Amino acid sequence: MKMIAKAVSVLCLGSVLCLAETYSGRVVDAACKAQAAPAAPGAQPGSQQANACEPSASTVSFGIEMQDGKVLKLDSAGNSKAAEAVKGNAGKTGLQATVTGSMEGQTLKVESIDIK
Repeated sequence: MKMIAKAVSVLCLGSVLCLAETYSGRVVDAACKAQAAPAAPGAQPGSQQANACEPSASTVSFGIEMQDGKVLKLDSAGNSKAAEAVKGNAGKTGLQATVTGSMEGQTLKVESIDIK
């Protein structure tokens, strides 16, 4: 019976890993983005409006803003990893991230994140 349970666990884990996708975009403060008005059409990257929700060392809820303007909120593990990376890049703006994970509802379940 234990052997069957282990086999099922391994198969479930394998199926989750197969569903992982890669997402790339700008790291943002997800709470700020949720409250902010949408960017004006044609807002240039680097403009004051485009950079309104830059994350800081005190940010606790992160997201990845895709090229189409959609923001993918990170799960708690992703928030922890993003917080470490943002603190390591203090003073830099326009941080870009490549995230591997899977969508669960409105949240991106993060397996790995690379922020530059």
